[in-house]
Amino acid sequence: MSIIGIVSMKGGVGKTSTTANLASAMAAKLGPGRVSVVDLDPQNALHWHFGLSDPQTLGVCEQSLLDGDWQSVTQYTEFNVACLPYGDVSEIDREGFEALLAQQPDWIGEQLQRSGLNQDAVVLIDTPPGPSVYIKQVFACVDLILVVLLADAGSYATIPAMQTWLDEAASVRPRLGMYYLLNQVDRSEPLNRDTSAFLHQQLKPRMCPIDIHGDEAVGEALAFGQPVLEYEPHGQASLDLARLATWVIDALNR
Repeated sequence: MSIIGIVSMKGGVGKTSTTANLASAMAAKLGPGRVSVVDLDPQNALHWHFGLSDPQTLGVCEQSLLDGDWQSVTQYTEFNVACLPYGDVSEIDREGFEALLAQQPDWIGEQLQRSGLNQDAVVLIDTPPGPSVYIKQVFACVDLILVVLLADAGSYATIPAMQTWLDEAASVRPRLGMYYLLNQVDRSEPLNRDTSAFLHQQLKPRMCPIDIHGDEAVGEALAFGQPVLEYEPHGQASLDLARLATWVIDALNR
């Protein structure tokens, strides 16, 4: 099993849409039954990208509090991606789940091992922005970290803190792959283009060589409950995500 963590230091960078759309692109290359996504963000938004809308369905938060395995909360989508939602829970349940994670640092990894996934499975985990107990859990079990950034001053300001996170993780797990991923790039806008180039220069060798360009189809696809590769397979974002999926698969196999 290969596990990918999608993280960010700030909200609004398209982290959840990147998780969903990258999972869809990887499923298109790997085939049915290979790719799953886990929502560890209490906003519980990941499932919307796959047209799953039942708010009553149990998710990983409540199921963990019930000491149940995650296999029973898996929802299968028409896009060859299995989705494990966070779940629509109360504040008390969220706090209880986070307390459980704080007490058991390897909880997420153990649950994934118990989830019934095949050894060739690929799991992408969406996390809330900023420091959290979820991030600590993800750093402990993943094979690859993708840090989603925008080519703007807000994201640039978060890099020192993120570098500290990554350096600490590398000291414990030196073989863990960690890369920055630029999202919503618009090279027709001079400041965005220049910032993108600067980030690529400054963040080598931790910079993913493939950027995801800004594309209105990403938001439109979400409105229709579809990954963007399903909604607009020949759009710029879809082409970028297909290339990114190939790069990620190669990175996992190195």
